[in-house]
Amino acid sequence: MSDAATTIAPKAQNRKAANKASPSAVRRFNEARDRTKAIASPTLADVLRIAPNDDKISAIVQHFGFEAGDYDELMGAGLSMIRDQYALLEDVLIVTDFRGERNFKAMEMHLGRLVDGMVRSAYGAANFYENKRQIARDEQNSFSNESRDEDRQGIDGGENRVDRAVRFAAAQAPKAYALAVMAQGACDAYRELFGEDWKPYVKDNGRTLTENVRAAQWGAVL
Repeated sequence: MSDAATTIAPKAQNRKAANKASPSAVRRFNEARDRTKAIASPTLADVLRIAPNDDKISAIVQHFGFEAGDYDELMGAGLSMIRDQYALLEDVLIVTDFRGERNFKAMEMHLGRLVDGMVRSAYGAANFYENKRQIARDEQNSFSNESRDEDRQGIDGGENRVDRAVRFAAAQAPKAYALAVMAQGACDAYRELFGEDWKPYVKDNGRTLTENVRAAQWGAVL
């Protein structure tokens, strides 16, 4: 039994149901799990890769009538969040040493954490949207829809299962888009202030090459 099928129905009494998990459900689970595991420290590029772009959000707004926010306002909000805090905290976090040189490290760390939070929030929304988009796509695809009822009319002529899945996915798109644009604005402001692109903090385990070799040797034997 795959990990995906087991997770879909984790209890022992549901193992029979787990074995019946559709291939599309297993694929979606594995893709979502891989995205979550692989992106412990998401970058802006990771967000933009799965968030809806301008063309996609325009089409969704046109056909579903959802509010996606104004691009310039969203971008400006992301820019201002970083710029305003820089201006407010400049005299506090930027220290001048005895040689008259300014040390930006504290400011860089603080604003880097703010950008990190915005990027993580945007990635979470984008990942959720992408997962629901894939579900809607699979529901629409008759070859991956085992019940094959995508063309059946809903109750009293209302939405059927595919319609509901598509609408729910569409409803997530404006959230992912808005947060992605704000995160992009924050990253742009960071680059403007510090002269380099923001990068997520990755903890260094501090191990030397010798220590890594020793750990590998111990692991092979013990």
